[in-house]
Amino acid sequence: MSMLSLAYFSPLPPARTGIADYSRELLPFLARRARVTLFTDAPPTDDVRSLAQYPLADYGFRRWGYDAALFQMGNSEHHAPMVRVFRRYPGILVLHDAVLHHFLADQTAGRGNFPAYARELGYEMGNAGIHLARDIQYQRQPHPLFAMPLTRRLLDLSLGILVHSQYAATRVRAHTNHPVGIIPALIDIHPGQPRREQLGMPAHTLLLGSFGQITAARQMDVTLAAFARLRQTHPHAHYLIVGDVHPEVDLPGLIAAHDLAAHVTHLGYVPNLAAFVDWIGSVDVVINLRYPTAGETSATALRALAAARPLIVSDDGWYAELPDTIVLKMPPRRDPDALLPLLRHLADHPDRQRAMGEAARAYVAVHHQGGAVADAYVAFVARVLRQLHEAAHA
Repeated sequence: MSMLSLAYFSPLPPARTGIADYSRELLPFLARRARVTLFTDAPPTDDVRSLAQYPLADYGFRRWGYDAALFQMGNSEHHAPMVRVFRRYPGILVLHDAVLHHFLADQTAGRGNFPAYARELGYEMGNAGIHLARDIQYQRQPHPLFAMPLTRRLLDLSLGILVHSQYAATRVRAHTNHPVGIIPALIDIHPGQPRREQLGMPAHTLLLGSFGQITAARQMDVTLAAFARLRQTHPHAHYLIVGDVHPEVDLPGLIAAHDLAAHVTHLGYVPNLAAFVDWIGSVDVVINLRYPTAGETSATALRALAAARPLIVSDDGWYAELPDTIVLKMPPRRDPDALLPLLRHLADHPDRQRAMGEAARAYVAVHHQGGAVADAYVAFVARVLRQLHEAAHA
């Protein structure tokens, strides 16, 4: 089979979304296995400058030059321009979140366009969705952001769907008969340079950390409540938070409520990926709780594993699929009492920290490296094209 020619749609750096970083890491591997052309209105950066690039508006008349189009899709507003292209010229959808309600609610009701939101809910649920949209508009009901995926329209338009976990595949298959494939999310293992000394803390400090945007689903209220209690027995512990904070989370209020101002450092958003990875590698333990889940596969969690950091996650969604040898899991509920024993266990057992970290790095090296991921992309695209050809000639 000749090399595939692929049109590629995705946010790209410096867009503040993990999918931009994902594409930056995937594209060099994919470009060695297929002829890849980027369709984006973003100015080219050094990471992708070697690839052909056209504005989004050009795809309509250039589309016949490609075997297939790949659309990297998540809940960020950065996906809005490419979704408009996808709705006219569908392709293969790569779903980084099995729930897209956050994105569609923001693009419609969030901008005052409740008729458009009603159309999306109506497409998903029928007349009940239209009535629900009216109740939401008049604040009689909350947005069912996690309970209602709002993916049906995009799934119906797609030629095939790729996801990153069995959990996401199960949710997607419940709403479509199109081909669904599972491809592990890739992650590069960066060597990293610890930056711990920049915090000016004693060498014996037990440093815990959370990384990425802090949303309500990240359960920072639970984490800081458990951390405050951990300090009663481990007064040398300190907490590092790297990432911006969603307006729904009052981080200063949470810190003050537990009298942790001297024991929590919040660095905010770190735009440089290498520096972000350095900070992950600087802590002793990473806490990455997510509940409820939108079916995402966390790049931050994978970066922690690649950095050989012991990791605590919620036992839900993709996180539940991670081996128990590389993560500790707490029940998916808001319960500091469930998190505290896990923190104490790792704090009291540095040998367990090292063993988990070594197993984590080995796991990522086997399951999440770029070459194998790019091979799986090409194989799935070829499978979809073959099935379309067979259906056309049946």
